[in-house]
Amino acid sequence: MIKSRKELSIIIPSYNELNNLKNLIKRINMILQKNKNIEIIIVDNGSTDKSKNYIDNNKKFNSKIKFLRVKKNIGYGYGIKHGLKFATGRIISWTHADLQFDINDIVKFFHKNKNLIINKNFFIKGKRKNRTFLDLFFSNGMSIIVNFIFNTKISDINAPPKIFNRNLVKKILKFGPNDFCLELFLLLLVSKNHLKIHELPIKVKNRINDISKGGSSFFGKIKLTITTFKYILILYFSLNKRIWKL
Repeated sequence: MIKSRKELSIIIPSYNELNNLKNLIKRINMILQKNKNIEIIIVDNGSTDKSKNYIDNNKKFNSKIKFLRVKKNIGYGYGIKHGLKFATGRIISWTHADLQFDINDIVKFFHKNKNLIINKNFFIKGKRKNRTFLDLFFSNGMSIIVNFIFNTKISDINAPPKIFNRNLVKKILKFGPNDFCLELFLLLLVSKNHLKIHELPIKVKNRINDISKGGSSFFGKIKLTITTFKYILILYFSLNKRIWKL
């Protein structure tokens, strides 16, 4: 039994984001100073740069932040799932560590909608603004395929953040994939259980440091699309219908 439960847990997987960690941690500390009911978990997702050393050297100065580490990078989804095991919040959220999205948006959305989320019938996700034609082409194309195959109405699958009731956590830990397809799994889980999906516009900022680990380049988008489509087929032909039942 968790003795001290927070109202909100924000999980941030970080893979080779050394040059973003300083600003990320600074912003997190500002949030935690004003919000005692929030915990933020940074998961060093098996980084091969000097992220681990930086975090270890700054832990004592950032004691309000939960720092976790995965020894070997298995995937984006695995890092999130590792963070979920230690999250105490009644409401859960995850986002990226690359500073392209403002973590303060999560806090604002949480304060405005927490009662609806706690009542288990409300799910919040971002919807990215100011995107390129190429981004929209791949994102909208994947949404069309998913909605056709699964009879759903979801869009911008990989848009952060995701904010939801912790009653989804067990299913995520048990059945969720270890890569970026975790985003799709969560949205299908939400849709299959008829939760109301509320999209909030999120402005995408330019990445200042390091390189994207997802599908920012053309070839990255192709790779992500192929991986996602394979996962769609796995889910579609799965005989285990218990995956979706809460």
